[in-house]
Amino acid sequence: MKRYFLVCMMAMLAVVGMAQHHHGGPGKGPKGGHHGPAPRQEVYIPCANADQMGMALRAIESQSFDDKKLEIAKLCVALAPFEVRDLARMAAVFSFDDKRKEFLIYAYYTCCDPENYYMLKESFSFRSNFDEMMEATHPGYQR
Repeated sequence: MKRYFLVCMMAMLAVVGMAQHHHGGPGKGPKGGHHGPAPRQEVYIPCANADQMGMALRAIESQSFDDKKLEIAKLCVALAPFEVRDLARMAAVFSFDDKRKEFLIYAYYTCCDPENYYMLKESFSFRSNFDEMMEATHPGYQR
């Protein structure tokens, strides 16, 4: 299992490593802190393609517990930027909103289309979790 995951991640890293620039999300997290991987500002990295999304989703789904799913999901988004629609598919794998929220806050800083983050509302069982995610990623967001 670990070997499969390592091979998948190495393949993603090889594809992403060939790219040259990514606009990424905002440079800083809420309140001046940084809660995700370092934003990619000077190097263009295209959004993950369908094959990369499939590999990432299989790697996440192969884990039994949300803690491990979160670990793998964070690694995936650190290696390649994903679109909001792909992040929603990844978030759906989590059993509970707390891990879903933690993942989506982390993923925001490398997301290809952060302007579409509002579309993740349907990813949550409870509106309050969506609001907390939006407050963490969009300073000034009001419920």
